[in-house]
Amino acid sequence: MPFLASVASRGVVLALLAGSLAVPGEALAFCRSTTCQDSQGECARDDDGCKTTGQPLFWKSHCVGFSVQKDGTENLPFDEVTPVIEQSFLAWTDLPCDGGNATIAFSRLEDVSCHEAEYDSGGPNANIILFQDDKWTYKASGDPYDVDNTLAKTTVTFDPDTGEILDADIELNYAYNELTVGDDKVVYDLQSILTHEIGHFIGLDHSSDLDATMNASYSEGDTSLRTLEADDIAAACAAYPADRPGTCSTTAHGGFADVCSTDSSGGGCSTSGARLGAWEDDRAGFALLCSLGLMTVARAARRRGALAV
Repeated sequence: MPFLASVASRGVVLALLAGSLAVPGEALAFCRSTTCQDSQGECARDDDGCKTTGQPLFWKSHCVGFSVQKDGTENLPFDEVTPVIEQSFLAWTDLPCDGGNATIAFSRLEDVSCHEAEYDSGGPNANIILFQDDKWTYKASGDPYDVDNTLAKTTVTFDPDTGEILDADIELNYAYNELTVGDDKVVYDLQSILTHEIGHFIGLDHSSDLDATMNASYSEGDTSLRTLEADDIAAACAAYPADRPGTCSTTAHGGFADVCSTDSSGGGCSTSGARLGAWEDDRAGFALLCSLGLMTVARAARRRGALAV
């Protein structure tokens, strides 16, 4: 499958994003997620809430492939969902940095049958965008009846020694929320949600900049997170600078998998990026775990309007 943006189309993307470049001396608040485990709040943080210990997370390849779950969601036509997914990845593509563009690009690979967020250290994998229409089992606390009603969740699996990302999956919660596409009737805007989640997908944490797409807040009906702000672009440039050495390969670790693994328990650690919902504390928004987990973040007012959900 072709890349979502190529060198030939770079001028179009740059024209859309050049106005969002940070100016010299502008304060930046972005955070990168790291390998530091923070289940008990033991990771040191700076004034912006960014972890200052552990290795920052990153994709080694300059190119990352992703796949869409074949069944999609029963609530939206598949041919309306897939362009939104691609546009969300395009928002993070060909970002202008010092000396060139950020060295991260995306390619949509074959759709997959697998309907789980998983990583198999001994077999093939896929980075999946998937919908949960009937269930959302993640809990905000130890109470089994306390379902965490976040809009989406990104699980990133990485090498705990180097921070290299091995796999990333984004789950979208349609079981408890109405996700919408387009501009006619906006409830929870799928493109805004995905654009934020892709920031986690590439190893970014939440930002304390209230204007940033990676800020841990969202208002029902808001579509402004579809595009990036200066802080978001600076974060991508810090993680993927223009002069970063490397090659381009979209092959998943272990090869490409259409179906789910029968054993997805091994290899690396995972960090789950909570997003857009009933969040509690820890604005960094990532719980680094060696098993599936979820950290929630308190909702807050932002320039786009106070949350009314």
